[in-house]
Amino acid sequence: MNASAPFPAPFTKVIEGRVEVWAYESVAVILMNRPDKRNALNGEQIEALEAAFSWFARSSATRAAVLTGAGDAFCAGGDISMFAGINADTGWNFTRRGYDLLRSLETGRKPVIAAVSGYCLAGGFEIALACDFIIAGASAKFGMAEVNLGLIPGWGGTVRLGKALPVRLARQLVLTCERLTADRAIQLGLANEVTSDDQLLSRAIALAEMIAGQPPLAVQAARTVLNAIDPSADEALALEGSLAANLFATTEVASRVRSWIDKARSKDGGS
Repeated sequence: MNASAPFPAPFTKVIEGRVEVWAYESVAVILMNRPDKRNALNGEQIEALEAAFSWFARSSATRAAVLTGAGDAFCAGGDISMFAGINADTGWNFTRRGYDLLRSLETGRKPVIAAVSGYCLAGGFEIALACDFIIAGASAKFGMAEVNLGLIPGWGGTVRLGKALPVRLARQLVLTCERLTADRAIQLGLANEVTSDDQLLSRAIALAEMIAGQPPLAVQAARTVLNAIDPSADEALALEGSLAANLFATTEVASRVRSWIDKARSKDGGS
């Protein structure tokens, strides 16, 4: 986990599996739980995230959540082996699924804080950007990696990074796939705070408890107004999803995904 296990004693597990949910009073911790793959997103992982977010939205007791990852990463992005099965016919369904998943974090009634240590790349970075704000551990590494595969961030990351940063800097990060340290993320305003890795979860939980203690209708109203600052967001997200879906049909993506899979298999001894 990003912070020392187990969770503070009052927290109890309410959902187990690929994404765990722990809860205590008005705060939930949502834990992406595929540490052997640095919490990379495959079909099962995405389905588990959908279930966890749905539980959080429906829970009458919880008012705020912390989203984090098990092991030494927040989320390394999409499981690239999954991309080999995505084409022009299925690309839109994939990007739309990501839109629905992450847009629900922004437009839902309750805030979510991303607690990030280790790799927060590609789809993982897109997830973090969809949260209300980011608390980073000292080991955090942020970056978009999709262009390396002939793709673009298609789950809202292109739009959200362009909103969070000056557009020229967002272009640089998306087009070069450069990675940012936690300190650099703070300088750019992508992360709100940097803590030691072992204090990351406790700090994020403390902030969630502070927010959960506020009048919930006021919290909801404030988030609604802040989300309304950019009324063109939905249009931009729809354009991003459409272009990202079309890229899955290109020969460049097929070649680069196959190359990545072959290299990964070679590292694993050809299995």
